[in-house]
Amino acid sequence: MFEMINPYVAKIVIAARDGDSIRQISKKIRESYGWTHKWVSELVKMGAITRERQEVYVDKKNPFYKAIRRFIRGTLPSNISLNDAYLLPNLAGLDYMFTNTDAIFIWTKGGYNIGRSKDAYPIFIGIAQKDKAAWEYFFSQLGITYTFRNEKKKGIYFVLSTSTAIEKELSEQVPVLPLSETVAWAKRYEFNFQPALEMLDELYDLKIGATYKE
Repeated sequence: MFEMINPYVAKIVIAARDGDSIRQISKKIRESYGWTHKWVSELVKMGAITRERQEVYVDKKNPFYKAIRRFIRGTLPSNISLNDAYLLPNLAGLDYMFTNTDAIFIWTKGGYNIGRSKDAYPIFIGIAQKDKAAWEYFFSQLGITYTFRNEKKKGIYFVLSTSTAIEKELSEQVPVLPLSETVAWAKRYEFNFQPALEMLDELYDLKIGATYKE
């Protein structure tokens, strides 16, 4: 049993939804199809998942499944890494995009990060209003701190903003606020983001005339 509790199994247990294919799960957890297939097969052996042709179904009453969920909830909040945190929204199977400071962070390819530390690290995502309750359930079940206001919390936490629809772009397969809207947002807070605007100008040839130099 203990050798089965690893990051791959944990991500699959969080991400898998009834009716998913293994390929869909592999995309959610951003692991190869072959590796995902291996650990889904192991979960099938343990009875936590059943397979019907190409679809998987989760047995939430299975003792092993319940043990893994308890283990995740007991360990994830205090041990979550930044890599885990940035992957976590993808495991929800819900529409979202990174916004605000994280849109800057992603579009600058990690080149500009501001207003965060190891003691307080907010991650900003935009979600659809219709999915608000589903997101609250997702984070609550994992014991992950979240807020709908930009209020300072301890450690890594999520700041959610809602809108009627999610209009996003992909940057290296990561859903993010469109580049043009990210630039417009940064310009509203130019005192903090002038260096980022220069980076964006250089990266994407935006011709926005950013001239900040250290």
